[in-house]
Amino acid sequence: MLRVDSKSLSYMTTIFLSSALSFLNSSDHLPDGGAAMAGGESDDSSGSYTGWPTIMEESLNPPAHATAATATPTPWVLLDLQAFMANHPNATTAKSQTRSGQPIEVSFWTAPPPSVSYMCVHCPGLDPTKFAAEPTIMATEADLVLLRLALGPWDTRYDGSCYDYFVYHSAATKLRLLPHPAIDRFIDNEVGLLRCGSATPSRRLDPRRLGLHPHPVPDDGTFVVAALCNTHTSGFFEYALHVYHSGADAWSCHPLSLHGLVDPSFTHVNTKAITVGGKAGTMGWVDLYRGIIFCDILSLHTDTSSPALRYFPLPPPLKPTMPFSGSARPLRDIAVVQGRIRYTQMQVFTRRTCSNGTFSRGWTATIWSAPATNPWKQGWRQDYKLNSSDLSVDGNTLNFELLPKILDDQATPQQTLERLYVGHPTLSLHSDDTVCFMAKVDQWNEITWVLAVDVKNMRLKDVALYGSKRIICFGYGYMSSKISDYLPMAPGLKGSLKRQGVVLTVPSQKKQTHMVHLSPPSWKGGDQQNFGTSMGGTEDIMDLDIFFG
Repeated sequence: MLRVDSKSLSYMTTIFLSSALSFLNSSDHLPDGGAAMAGGESDDSSGSYTGWPTIMEESLNPPAHATAATATPTPWVLLDLQAFMANHPNATTAKSQTRSGQPIEVSFWTAPPPSVSYMCVHCPGLDPTKFAAEPTIMATEADLVLLRLALGPWDTRYDGSCYDYFVYHSAATKLRLLPHPAIDRFIDNEVGLLRCGSATPSRRLDPRRLGLHPHPVPDDGTFVVAALCNTHTSGFFEYALHVYHSGADAWSCHPLSLHGLVDPSFTHVNTKAITVGGKAGTMGWVDLYRGIIFCDILSLHTDTSSPALRYFPLPPPLKPTMPFSGSARPLRDIAVVQGRIRYTQMQVFTRRTCSNGTFSRGWTATIWSAPATNPWKQGWRQDYKLNSSDLSVDGNTLNFELLPKILDDQATPQQTLERLYVGHPTLSLHSDDTVCFMAKVDQWNEITWVLAVDVKNMRLKDVALYGSKRIICFGYGYMSSKISDYLPMAPGLKGSLKRQGVVLTVPSQKKQTHMVHLSPPSWKGGDQQNFGTSMGGTEDIMDLDIFFG
């Protein structure tokens, strides 16, 4: 009889939910469901499909960005995780070949946040429908980007033997094919990059932006790809660290253990990898619910005075009674910024109506930080706590007219920032007081905005329309990256995303919510009518700690 302990069951449940959310966000639907896609054909001789639809139509049409080399550079970007399949070369284009010999070209198109930048992938002579899925960005660090792709029918997208892994090196404009790992496949959030040289940005270096990422040695272009994988042999205590050093012929594997370093109830599910850097080449694997496992990658065989793995718990959750379940990404983020580890988490409040619908009634976010080196000495420090009702909007807020003015069932205008569903917090890699948030009128609506918020002064700085229809609900759609600071003649945003005077009617899951766009006012959210603070009828309040619809 198969026995599954509670920890293993919790882990398997989390992985299942995370995989399911990733599955949905990749729009891997059956042919008769949802969004239109490209590709897919039937093998009539076998009576089975050799490929379901693979590439979404939206992935064939990247947003319009400028090619002008004089575009204003941006030190960091929000980078879409899924590539667009298009032949859009520019000064950033690098070329290589897959293991099967198929030529491949990769280009980057950037825009200042909160606009979302993206990667274009093109295989000359190959129809995009021959991809099993959109190529995916797994990690970025300084001037490097790790990406994977799979050529073949739909049912090979989870077959690790079909994956090709590449590292894009912007400083040299090169695309390097990596040897195939010895294990079947990596989960994206298990893999990180370590830059071993002092990569130089494409513009004048500001020492305050360096943090601890580069190593104080001449830049020789070397790097390390590292994946920390739970071996499932002893709960969450035993790991295999798979490492690839640039120039090597193969990956290496290092067994590591947390036994004796954490208590017996220890649980850890990798959600994101971060790079601290420094002489030891420190990297961290984060469970965004619980804590960080640190490892000094470059000291594995030289330093025997300290354990190979170390653990640092995260700050307490905003609502301690809320169980940890599902993906943590929709409401949490972590990054190394200017020599400190910064961590943010959100709590979203909704109200249930008499018709069993829900609407947003605001959110709270906290931002914590700790020293990137020896965080155990000082611990976490809460830098900011922000309530949506405290956000101010003034004449300096850019593109505010993109946001809708929401009308309730009685056609009464409601506070825009209070009624929007907000999630997917993403920390700036350039400033310690900027956080970007994804916003929707309805969780399941395709129309999405990205808000840049000054958490120090509690004001909305900028708004951008996120044109991607490739994610569902508040799935993890983009990451913060500094690749733009190293790209040659990085292109900028073309034109304006403003859509003034548009009236929209957006269907929600339960009812229709009407929107009209407004001009930038001068008001503070908390000074408006505090909609939804009193309860009446059969309504109740739900404090959501995770988005699943």
